[in-house]
Amino acid sequence: MTKKICVVLFSMVLFSVSLVSQEPDKAAAQLTTDTPHFHGGDEVSFTMKLNEPLPEGARFDVRLSPVGVNQELSVSSQEPADKDRKEFLLKLKLPEHARGGVWHIFTVWLFLPGASWVGNTISTNEMKFVVDGPSGPLPSNATATIVKK
Repeated sequence: MTKKICVVLFSMVLFSVSLVSQEPDKAAAQLTTDTPHFHGGDEVSFTMKLNEPLPEGARFDVRLSPVGVNQELSVSSQEPADKDRKEFLLKLKLPEHARGGVWHIFTVWLFLPGASWVGNTISTNEMKFVVDGPSGPLPSNATATIVKK
């Protein structure tokens, strides 16, 4: 009788462990399929909803970049999509040879009227998308030598 109980308990534990170990795989697959995919040359359109109205004459620049490499692409806000000046539709065309991988909003710069450059930024959520394109190692080191004539 004791041997049967041990076998049943062992089987239950083994079954429970196999169920628990499968859960992260399901979650990871779900995240991948929910992330939009683009290719070089595609247009990426997204909305930005501000917590306060953008002042008249002001604009913001959104810099998008691959997570692992700094290939910044910039798109500036245009006219708001609503009368409250809080919602904006932004469109950006990816270069033909855009770096492959996960992309995100690198930073959002706020330009007030009359400013040529500012340090003001707007914080944002972690909007991400995937670009199916070239990837792999990039040059990261070089040796420079003076050539004397």
